[in-house]
Amino acid sequence: MSNRPGQLERDQLLEDAADLQSPSLRKFLRDQYCRICRVAHALCRNPNAAKKTVVRVMRASGRFLPKWKSAQEADSWFLHHTILTIREISGKTSPRPANDYLIQHADNPGLSYLAFVRALRHLPQQQREAFLLSRGEHLDSRQLAIAMDCSTSAAANHLAAATDALKAIAGDAFEAQTTALAGVYASLTPPEEKVLAGIAATTGSLHRNKWRHRLKILLGWLILALLAWTVWQLSRMIVI
Repeated sequence: MSNRPGQLERDQLLEDAADLQSPSLRKFLRDQYCRICRVAHALCRNPNAAKKTVVRVMRASGRFLPKWKSAQEADSWFLHHTILTIREISGKTSPRPANDYLIQHADNPGLSYLAFVRALRHLPQQQREAFLLSRGEHLDSRQLAIAMDCSTSAAANHLAAATDALKAIAGDAFEAQTTALAGVYASLTPPEEKVLAGIAATTGSLHRNKWRHRLKILLGWLILALLAWTVWQLSRMIVI
């Protein structure tokens, strides 16, 4: 997998981005930002919770950027931390059914589609995550397991349970409703101007954090030097 030209190109892009080279960093973060927005808005249902998720995950990525060895490793980190952050934030906020993005972004949704989405929303959390990530982001069981922080078999079981439950409700219309859902999910990718604004805010924050970190290190060394000088002066006074 890592030998594919596209993967090699992304790995090189990550290596350049790790040095906070702005063009490379913005280019690397773009796909991650779009994916996080889709996942957050599909799973959170609360606009504020979705926004907080995206901001928190993007800012946290700066601490791990130099540690990733491949773009694939970065992909796994972003998905995993997006899901964990959604769980944490969603537990502190109330869902807003009227703002359900999977319904809002649908073009003239019929009653059967509305029933399908409502059924999806009533699934247990991990089943809902598995189904949306599988159908929306096209993740396999291993990728689902990493994102959802569970075993591969558990991820497969969550997906199978969600699929069975939704098939029982949708019947013969299951594939059609699933295709419609995947199309609406894809439309949750933010417009280009919002993507660029979000990435600009993220890179600005990463650069500021980088310089704060350097200043903290410099301050630490200055304090150590001052302490060493003080000890040396005290030792001279004792000798004298």
